[in-house]
Amino acid sequence: MRESVVDIVKNLRQAPLVVQVFEENEKDEAATRLETEKAVKEKWAAVKGRWERGETPLPQGVIFVEELGEEEKEEEERERESKTKAWGIVVQGRGAECGPLCYLLKTSRVKGLGSTCCTHFCLARVKGFRETTESQLKNCWLVQPAFSSTNS
Repeated sequence: MRESVVDIVKNLRQAPLVVQVFEENEKDEAATRLETEKAVKEKWAAVKGRWERGETPLPQGVIFVEELGEEEKEEEERERESKTKAWGIVVQGRGAECGPLCYLLKTSRVKGLGSTCCTHFCLARVKGFRETTESQLKNCWLVQPAFSSTNS
């Protein structure tokens, strides 16, 4: 997930997203390749069918990304330059032993000088579904494991 989050943030304008994660071997080194595309419900059966028929390789994992708590808005309102949003991420690995994992992603987009923009993001694993999104994101900053160091 750590390797995928930057690619996810770069493609959030297309959300909801489906990211397919593939492992490849290049010169005896493992590499991860991501295929990111807009999630379209009507296309899912075709994608799944291509996997089942062996037309396309089965990914090591699939990641689904969707904005949380947002109702339909006018396009102009969605394009504001300074905005904080929360996103839900579900990660499903290949195989029966790989249960889905859920994450929360908070992004803050700020317009800089000229046409530049900066997006700050925070990723937190979902601890449960009874606590609100806002509370979980806030608590991931407040509750950190104790720092430990070892002397060599």
